[in-house]
Amino acid sequence: MKKNLFILIFSLFAAVLVSSCDKKRGCTDPNADNFDSEAVDDDDTCVPTREKFVGEFDSYGTIEAETGVLISYDQIAVDIVDSTEANPQKFIMGYSNFDVAVNTLDCDLAGTYDFNINRQEIGVYAYWGSGNINGRVLEIEMTRTEEITQPDMTILIDTIFLNLYGLKEIEP
Repeated sequence: MKKNLFILIFSLFAAVLVSSCDKKRGCTDPNADNFDSEAVDDDDTCVPTREKFVGEFDSYGTIEAETGVLISYDQIAVDIVDSTEANPQKFIMGYSNFDVAVNTLDCDLAGTYDFNINRQEIGVYAYWGSGNINGRVLEIEMTRTEEITQPDMTILIDTIFLNLYGLKEIEP
């Protein structure tokens, strides 16, 4: 009887030990970019979604000033910085074509790969749009309007559409 009880206890202990070894390791944070729904044991590899947005992107694109007329828009620097530790849904995007000062735009994460550029005014310009980052590839569709007041007090609004494509620089 004692022998059977010992075998039963040993078998249960061995079964628990073997089943605990089968736990899949991975990222268990459902808010992380690399969340693994099958992982049971966290392996400290979780990458917050917002971190993939942070970095420098070598970009180019087009400007559509008139319907159907595209103008090349080359050598655009896009730099996304982690701006607000208090709000993980926000970041700042700076962009410049090297001929003008860097414009900084407030952005909100809108999903795992998407973000929105909130409407904001910089001088006589207003910017807004959206974009996405998938891997190292950045795509942005942005509208820029310029309000010009003429001497006779009439207001002209000039609108252009920017389409930017960029590749994230690899960090050394």
